[in-house]
Amino acid sequence: GALGAKEGLAGVMAEQNELEGAQALYEAAVEGYEAVYGGEAPNTLGAKGNLAIVLEGLGDLAGGRALKEEVLEAQTARLGPNHPSTLLTKYNLADVMHEQGDLPGARGLFEEVIEAQTQQLGPRHADTLDTKGNLGILLQTMAQAAEQNGARAEAADLYSAAADLAGPIIGETHVDVVQCRAKARELGA
Repeated sequence: GALGAKEGLAGVMAEQNELEGAQALYEAAVEGYEAVYGGEAPNTLGAKGNLAIVLEGLGDLAGGRALKEEVLEAQTARLGPNHPSTLLTKYNLADVMHEQGDLPGARGLFEEVIEAQTQQLGPRHADTLDTKGNLGILLQTMAQAAEQNGARAEAADLYSAAADLAGPIIGETHVDVVQCRAKARELGA
């Protein structure tokens, strides 16, 4: 119907980086879906998730995060914490939390997603490996922050954890793994 067409056009506009127009159409779709289906219907939640991504693209990380948190709460209640849609929202929320500097919060969500993906998809599935890769990047960021704050032991542990995650995925000889292991040794791990 008309709401689906609005949402579809918003998606095309977002892909073409016409984010202001996409925002207006996603907002209209969300409003329409809420009026017709309610705030926790799958169509409504999907449109809210897409709107959140557009908001982040426009630089409104706080607005995007708030929408993702709202969607995650509804999905968890409606679908369960390990449903694929819920896991995708957790993953995307972890990404924006990382961008905002909420590193411990992002880490917790990435770890939840990895645990569920490992159980559902296996440890070597592409989605599981992708999430592990993002957690590895986050751990490196956390290690650098800890190192700058003089927390050498914590930094060493984080560099080791990042290398342990990345090594099986990209190889022990990859420059990032080698550098993380060297930093961990340098800092005393």
